[in-house]
Amino acid sequence: MKKLLAVLAGSAATLLAGCGGGGSGTAQQLAGESGSTSPLAAYVGTWQSACDHHDRQLLVIALKSDGSGSLELTPTGETYFKADCSGPVVATDGMSATITGKPDGTADMLIKLAENATATSLRVDKITSSVPAYTFLRSGTTVKYVQMDGKNNWCVDVDNGASCMQDDGMQPALSVPGGLSLRANDLYTVMLDKGVYVLDMHYVKK
Repeated sequence: MKKLLAVLAGSAATLLAGCGGGGSGTAQQLAGESGSTSPLAAYVGTWQSACDHHDRQLLVIALKSDGSGSLELTPTGETYFKADCSGPVVATDGMSATITGKPDGTADMLIKLAENATATSLRVDKITSSVPAYTFLRSGTTVKYVQMDGKNNWCVDVDNGASCMQDDGMQPALSVPGGLSLRANDLYTVMLDKGVYVLDMHYVKK
């Protein structure tokens, strides 16, 4: 199983990126045009990714209560017993800390929204994402904490075997650039990879 993606708070070397899909929305909306006092208010809500072989990512976005206009981002992962993400959730993955996203201006970017697609122009609200030292967590009534190849893992049975997530212990604090973009009901998150912004995840409003 992929390790839970800490959205916009890690690099490709430390966190495994989820699989984004192409969206069908065509109307580009920039959060800064939403009329709110915060340029990021349009992103507030609960978002979910497509099913990816037992796994689905959720992202809850809220405005910080301090009036700064920054966001609080809480990513979680759900593992389903069935590969098509139907039926019960057997494990929930999370982080021990909340990600803060600070506004960092806007930019037009050419981003591939699917692996073999032509790059699409997106208006992106850039943010600097910060998270204090954190650990990954996995919970569920049938989750087992076991050792595999000398490493601690959380494992849960699924219909074709087991889904396991390695426990890497405490991770260092991070502060990295990223971005958010809305097209109709589709949310795209982008991350900086080797000096170039690329698609991180694709979500739809839940």
